[in-house]
Amino acid sequence: MNTLPFRLLVVLACLLLTPISMAQSPDLVNEDRDMVRVMRHPDGSRSVYKRQTGWRGMRCATYTASGRLAAINDYTEGRYGQLVACVIYDSNRQPIYKVSYGYDSQARLIEERMFAHPSNRLVQRVIYRYDANGNRAKPLIISLNNTGANIAPTMTDDVTQAHRQLRGRRNRR
Repeated sequence: MNTLPFRLLVVLACLLLTPISMAQSPDLVNEDRDMVRVMRHPDGSRSVYKRQTGWRGMRCATYTASGRLAAINDYTEGRYGQLVACVIYDSNRQPIYKVSYGYDSQARLIEERMFAHPSNRLVQRVIYRYDANGNRAKPLIISLNNTGANIAPTMTDDVTQAHRQLRGRRNRR
C-alpha cells in the first residue's frame, strides 16, 4: 500500500486546516511555561500546538479521532516570527518530509516546498498569489510523483517571475 497520499493528506490537513475558523474548539493553556493550543477538527482528530520558551519554533502533534499519533510537525521560525522550515515526522517519529518557505519583498508567503526525506526530492509545491489589494488567492498545489526527477528551481527565480507577472498585469490596466 502506498502511504504517500495519506501522509500528504495528513500534512496538508495540519498546514491548511490550522486557522481557528476551521476548528470546532480551540483551547489555549499554559502548560509548564509552554504555550499550548489544542485544535479539535470536525472529523474528530485534533492538533496540539506547543511553543516552548526559548525556542524559535513550534511543534504540532496531530492525533486521529481514536487518539493515535498521526504526525508531528516541527516548525522553525526566523528572526521576525516568519516560518522558515518544517520537519514532518510520521507516527513512529521518523522524519518523512522537510518543508521550506519562501517570501517576497513584502514579507508575504509565496511558496512552500516539500521534500521527501532522506532523498531530498521535491514532492509538492504550494504557490500563493496575491491580488492588487494584497489579498491572498486560493493556493495552487502542485503534487509531484516521488519517483520523478529532482526539480529544484531557486526561490529567487520564482519570486522574480511572480514580480514580472504582477508588473505585467498592472501595466495592462
